[in-house]
Amino acid sequence: MKNEIIDALKQNRLLRNQKEIRIFENALERLAFDYSEDDIAEICEIFDDDTNDTEVMFGMVHLLETISTKKAYLNTIYGIVSMYKKAPEWAKTILYRCLNDDCSVEMIKQLYTNLPQKIKISFSEILETIKNEDKDMFGDAIDRIMFGTN
Repeated sequence: MKNEIIDALKQNRLLRNQKEIRIFENALERLAFDYSEDDIAEICEIFDDDTNDTEVMFGMVHLLETISTKKAYLNTIYGIVSMYKKAPEWAKTILYRCLNDDCSVEMIKQLYTNLPQKIKISFSEILETIKNEDKDMFGDAIDRIMFGTN
């Protein structure tokens, strides 16, 4: 059942018309009742920068924010890394929201040091991109994550 819901989200993620929007919103609502931290990386694959309705798509960002366990943050990092090529703006949006929250920054900081090397390199590149784009807003939080500074 969950696979069918995720498939419906993937198939309608461009939100090109009212039918796709309705299917997407209904699937997202159903997923909210049957979703766990184990689903986060797969949910991140649904995001698409070419979507026609960012407001509807933003519902998935809110869904991701409903679980704040260590495993959820780890799966979010994996999801951000895997989605970055196809949906860099959504990946950064998710990360911006984390970087604006001290508890999220602390959790990501704890996880960062133990990330597998390949994931850590990719995640670091994304963090550096964000820092270069808006150092004043996100520089301190990114330094806390990457270098353990307070």
